[in-house]
Amino acid sequence: MISSFQRSLQLLFKDKVVLTFSLVPIFVGLILYYFLGAWIFQDVLGQGKEFISNYISSDGLGNFLYWFIVTILSAGLFLLVNYTFVLSVSLIASPFNDLISGRIERVVRGQSTKSLPESFSLTMKRMPKVFLNEFKKLTFIGILTIIGLSLSFFPVLAPLSIIISCLLLSASFLDYSWSRHDLAFRSCFNDIRKSFISYGVSGGIFLLLFSIPLVNIFVLPYAVIYFTVLFSSKKVIDDGKFEKSAAQNT
Repeated sequence: MISSFQRSLQLLFKDKVVLTFSLVPIFVGLILYYFLGAWIFQDVLGQGKEFISNYISSDGLGNFLYWFIVTILSAGLFLLVNYTFVLSVSLIASPFNDLISGRIERVVRGQSTKSLPESFSLTMKRMPKVFLNEFKKLTFIGILTIIGLSLSFFPVLAPLSIIISCLLLSASFLDYSWSRHDLAFRSCFNDIRKSFISYGVSGGIFLLLFSIPLVNIFVLPYAVIYFTVLFSSKKVIDDGKFEKSAAQNT
């Protein structure tokens, strides 16, 4: 994990094509913040807090318990709005994120990379497939997000909700690599199972970063690079073990 963080930062500034296309989600995010930021972070959150205050009465439970519950639910709503905003930016910039992920994997695996015009042309050809996969992913993430948010209302199940959220965030960026290798759902599930700790901890770190307005936009392209490096590095190791085992058997 530590080496992946370091290498991802190096690749972001070393590869001009990656750096160029990393500016796309940042540019898209800044535009959305300009036009939608006030509405999302003021009106939506304000109405959500008002709903919580009306739904949970301060009478009977005591002021301390009342404000504790309101604070927890408001924080959850804030994280949900931020995460939804990040997913929206990711959807719009998904073709470019896919290009970044594919290029980073080739660098990690020591393969040759394409020029900027060739990379852009390939991205345009893959755009329909990428958007279709992105919609499927968002639908799946939306369902699990609702489940995770529902679990957070029960204190005993709150840790499970946090774990689900961390893994969901990791999966949303790992999906670029999964779809490029045409991994079936079972293979994706096994990948998460084998790397449960690294994906979970990484997802938790980025979940905290994505909860910070404006900062989350700049973190978005770095997250694409990081999870691609993490996945590709593991795959290089696994492929090396397989080749070594095959050679020994031969």
